[in-house]
Amino acid sequence: MGADGSLFIRGRSKNMILLSNGQNIYPEEIEYKLNNMPCVVESIVVERNGKLIALVYPDYEYMDRHEISGSEMEAIMDKNKELLNLRLSSYEKISDIILYPVEFEKTPKKSIKRYLYNI
Repeated sequence: MGADGSLFIRGRSKNMILLSNGQNIYPEEIEYKLNNMPCVVESIVVERNGKLIALVYPDYEYMDRHEISGSEMEAIMDKNKELLNLRLSSYEKISDIILYPVEFEKTPKKSIKRYLYNI
């Protein structure tokens, strides 16, 4: 609730990540910011070993058109992580970006099947 009584919806409660320090993380907020960064097609934010990890399906077509190598893509993703973390609260920071070679599996509604990636 805002100071003026406005209600803000941050994400779906079923997708919420509860960290060990009690902080509630709504991954959709982080994913929205990450999906608007260079060379990112889609992403999922998950918790692994108490840390937030971003799984990213990169824009391989863009890489091919601009002859970007795998090591250059890793550098781009490191820069994306750095810029993303500047825009996030301290408890929301991403500790790593893992590149995914294929698109994430989706439901008929075209939403990502998150439960497949929460290992």
